Amino acid sequence: MKKILLTLAVLTLSGCSLMQPTEDQATDSNLSWEQQQTKLQQLDNWTLTGKLAIFTEDDRQSANLYWQQKSNNYDIQLSTFIGTRVLQVNKDGPQVKIINSDDQTFVGEDANTLIQQIVPGLDLPIASLQQWIKANPMDASYQLNDQQQVSELLGYDESGHSWEVKYQNYQAYSGYYLPKNIELKRDSIRLKIAVSQWNITP
Repeated sequence: MKKILLTLAVLTLSGCSLMQPTEDQATDSNLSWEQQQTKLQQLDNWTLTGKLAIFTEDDRQSANLYWQQKSNNYDIQLSTFIGTRVLQVNKDGPQVKIINSDDQTFVGEDANTLIQQIVPGLDLPIASLQQWIKANPMDASYQLNDQQQVSELLGYDESGHSWEVKYQNYQAYSGYYLPKNIELKRDSIRLKIAVSQWNITP
């Protein structure tokens, strides 16, 4: 965990308290879950900004989060509050490239495996998060709340590890209901994502 502390020496947990974004476009709250999930499955070009907090048994760190998704490709950046890069993860086709805070570049085909090699003890199930972060429980068991939105799911990452994911708040963005606060748990690891803004690309 000391390596995580050195690598992710960034914001305190209090940074995860965010201003609520403005609802930019009305969303039909009468859509069935099946209709909502169809929309989410078709949503594959988006950008979000927010904060990521990482908890382990003896450590906690947080960072600014920027995630741009374009179909199956993505650009994810973790940075300090002054914008200094902590970790950048980029996928273009089958290749994943990671750049750390020392400008070292690592290349492979699996983001999570690369991250664990670079920062032992850090677990980010990026392949599954591409769907979970927008509350689409693809290949996972799940429960819905009274608004026909996913309240929690139980899924498995690309390494076969079980994750429990909970969604606390939703906000309407460009005709979609998308989560604002997400919590993921696996064994002694807990991740909290607080989204400040979604941007949907047509």
